[in-house]
Amino acid sequence: MSRIVIIFLLFISPVLAALLAWLGFLSARDNPIGGFLFLVGTVYILTMGFAIFIRKKDFWSQSNQKHLDQEEKGDLSFWLIIPGMLVAFFSSPIEYLFFSAVPSIPIWLKMTGLILTVIGLAFFIWARKVLGSYYSGHVSVQNEHRLVQSGPYHFVRHPAYLGFLLMGLGISLGYLSLLGLAVIPILLLPGLIYRINVEDKQLDRQFGDEFREYAGKTARLFPWLW
Repeated sequence: MSRIVIIFLLFISPVLAALLAWLGFLSARDNPIGGFLFLVGTVYILTMGFAIFIRKKDFWSQSNQKHLDQEEKGDLSFWLIIPGMLVAFFSSPIEYLFFSAVPSIPIWLKMTGLILTVIGLAFFIWARKVLGSYYSGHVSVQNEHRLVQSGPYHFVRHPAYLGFLLMGLGISLGYLSLLGLAVIPILLLPGLIYRINVEDKQLDRQFGDEFREYAGKTARLFPWLW
């Protein structure tokens, strides 16, 4: 994991989480997604604080890197998905609170957005739990890595990224953010596709025929489509 990614995770991401929680708090009075964002932002800050200061978990340590067979140098795929995620997650509540041209959003649209967002988060948590110690924000393959095919990985090869997309779509719909909806196909999806290709190439080199057989029966991101 590159030094700049470590700095981002340690110092910038908690600030962003606090901002997300604040935006959620401001909009929670008349939009249920606001309460969800407040909860997610708060839990993220508490979780990071617990992991770093209580458990002393140095997930960025170079000692973890010696067990890697393959890794992406420079973390380009990380930086390609960050802009889309930031705009999708933050522009929607900002537009809703300060720049919305829509007098009111139908409650059914707010609830649809909330349901999609919750499903997306649940899918991400499920994928994270099934992957266990193999999960990393840094694209890499450990030398004792096994090809996980259970849980959500039975349906798609990259369920966590599907969760990100569902959350971005849900937040944008729930706030009826035109910018949020536009950024998903323009920024977020292309960034995820690039990262998926990087991961698939590493898995293909590591597992060979086992991965190709798995890839032949599962979609990358969208079940039955791609």
